[in-house]
Amino acid sequence: MKRLFSSPSTAELGLLQSRLENAGIACEMRNEFTGQTFPMITTFEPELWVLKDEDFAEASELMAAWEKAAPSEQQNDATPGAGQEQKGDQK
Repeated sequence: MKRLFSSPSTAELGLLQSRLENAGIACEMRNEFTGQTFPMITTFEPELWVLKDEDFAEASELMAAWEKAAPSEQQNDATPGAGQEQKGDQK
């Protein structure tokens, strides 16, 4: 098991976790509640860990691509159907 990423934002970690799990990479979030309890102590910042060491390289590549994506693309990862027109939207 290896630590991939940390961030004060559990929402950001959740988005990345979803992307990794969709790619078949098992991962888990740690310190997600401890960081909220002690926000001034960065040692307790929420972290994302890859469970299998052999998946770490692929997870790192996916994270790098995700970080380069525009914020709107990251939002589309979190919202099913985001960025797609609905039938009633056309005028």
